[in-house]
Amino acid sequence: MYQLEWTQYSKEDYDNLDGSQKIFVDKALNRIISVGMAAGQPLSGNLSHCNKLKNRKMGLRVVFREAEGKLQIIQIVAIGKRDKDEIYKIAEKRLD
Repeated sequence: MYQLEWTQYSKEDYDNLDGSQKIFVDKALNRIISVGMAAGQPLSGNLSHCNKLKNRKMGLRVVFREAEGKLQIIQIVAIGKRDKDEIYKIAEKRLD
């Protein structure tokens, strides 16, 4: 079982979601807690150390990574819509 670690920005992302979006994200977070980095699909490029879980219908992505130097802790980096890869650009900025 894994623990989640929120960044200030990812918590704000979550708080800004509507009810149906939070339901998807809550399910995604439970999956991450259960299987850690085995959840979702690996990303590439500057986010190659991150994975994503997505909901195509809503267009939402949850971007997460293993917290640096901490075993069994998964850090939520960003939550939002893909919209022209915007969520991935935001995630890259947050990790710089």
